[in-house]
Amino acid sequence: MARKKAKQKQRGLDVDDAYYYVKEKEKKEDTKDEKQKKQKEKMENDSELTKKAFKVRKSEVREKSRKKQRGLVDYGSQQKEKKKKDTKEEKKKKKEKKDHDSALSKKALEVLLEWVGERVRVGDPPRVSDMLEHARLEKLGRIDRKKLNDALLVDPVYAFNLHQQKKRLSSRSYRPVVSTSLGYLHCDIGFFPKSRHYETPVTFRSGYLVGKDVSSRFVYLVPLRKNRKADSIVSALETLHAMHQAAGHLHPILGISFDRERSVVGKVVQAYLREKRIKFTAFRNSKSKAKFAEGAIRLVRTLVARLERKYNVGKGNKKKKEGGPAPRRWWNLLGEVAAILNRQEIVVGGKRIGFAPADVSLDNYDEFLSALYKAAPAYSAAQFNVDPRHSTFKFSVGDYVRAKLIVTSSAVLGEKRSETNLTDSCFKILKAYPFVTRRLGLGNEYLCIDTKTGEEEKFQETDLVLSDPAIQSSEDRYAPLYHMK
Repeated sequence: MARKKAKQKQRGLDVDDAYYYVKEKEKKEDTKDEKQKKQKEKMENDSELTKKAFKVRKSEVREKSRKKQRGLVDYGSQQKEKKKKDTKEEKKKKKEKKDHDSALSKKALEVLLEWVGERVRVGDPPRVSDMLEHARLEKLGRIDRKKLNDALLVDPVYAFNLHQQKKRLSSRSYRPVVSTSLGYLHCDIGFFPKSRHYETPVTFRSGYLVGKDVSSRFVYLVPLRKNRKADSIVSALETLHAMHQAAGHLHPILGISFDRERSVVGKVVQAYLREKRIKFTAFRNSKSKAKFAEGAIRLVRTLVARLERKYNVGKGNKKKKEGGPAPRRWWNLLGEVAAILNRQEIVVGGKRIGFAPADVSLDNYDEFLSALYKAAPAYSAAQFNVDPRHSTFKFSVGDYVRAKLIVTSSAVLGEKRSETNLTDSCFKILKAYPFVTRRLGLGNEYLCIDTKTGEEEKFQETDLVLSDPAIQSSEDRYAPLYHMK
């Protein structure tokens, strides 16, 4: 007994504590046994319930089969047939009501447009909100605002100045620009704004030429000397070609896409491109231009701002001090900016593909494409045509449309275009076809022909509105008025 007490003292327990410790241990063992018993009972009860439910279900199935054999009608099937009849009648009533409402709204719209025509003739053209308010006060019924806008688009007073600018779409709603070979460039002219901190030399006031390979994303930056005339553009293209060779590219420059710059579409530049066997594509109102050329310009501006901050802190426009470096401006930094952009790993849809533009060559081009298609499957899917039956089109072949205006070049930033929102050119739709978007959805595109020049252009659905071909241009607002249709 004495030894037992000594051991308990060594463990730090008194005699009373040891007694309570043993009791607690016994209680825990009892609770464990009780839990196990309860779980067993529950499982037995559940199994009994499932057996009962199975028996009930079996009896119900047997009863139904007996009724069928006897030729008795099932009450449940009767109810189902009745519901089907009710739904058919309801659908029919809904359709009739919809047709009736559309007829009433059409009539109300005609009455409202007559009132608008009278107000215009008097010399007090109402706003769209005034039209809707008049319809409410006169109890003309429900007027669909979209249909009202469509009706106003064929009137010379409202056609060119309704609020109908291009909507800014998500980057994943655009059509992926696909090229399965190296050497096709998207080009544009970039500008830097005037700065009060320093004066831009006359030589560099015409901006710079940016070229970006559609496939590899390789960037070329060349400052334009003195002006943007044909000779200056040709000189810049020759410098770009020299940069291409200096970078060690074995593939030739196969094609250049540019906007409709006068000097670029002129005879001199076109003759130079034909001599070099470079295919030229002119685009306008195109999302692809904004995606590559304008995207490259934005990256260049950002990097130049950061590098100027690094090199020119506290220097301002002072001349070079003895032993100190001169301030570096954007025209000195273009080469360094291009090198940085071409070293950065390509990111597509938030995913890195393991290649930088400078790493892509003819030797590893297949590996590059497979990495690109893995990161963004839409680039692979966009190469195939989609059956038009899979898409719903807003416009039909033969419709007359106009394109919405938007500032697409950095040269015209800040230009006010509040008077007109549509192009003067009127287009006729020749063909409508769907395409695969970046989010692997479907978008609609239209091949149109200019009614005056006969030139063909492509537009996305969101860039077009229905228009009256009788209205020749936005200057028709100075012509005599005629009645609204």
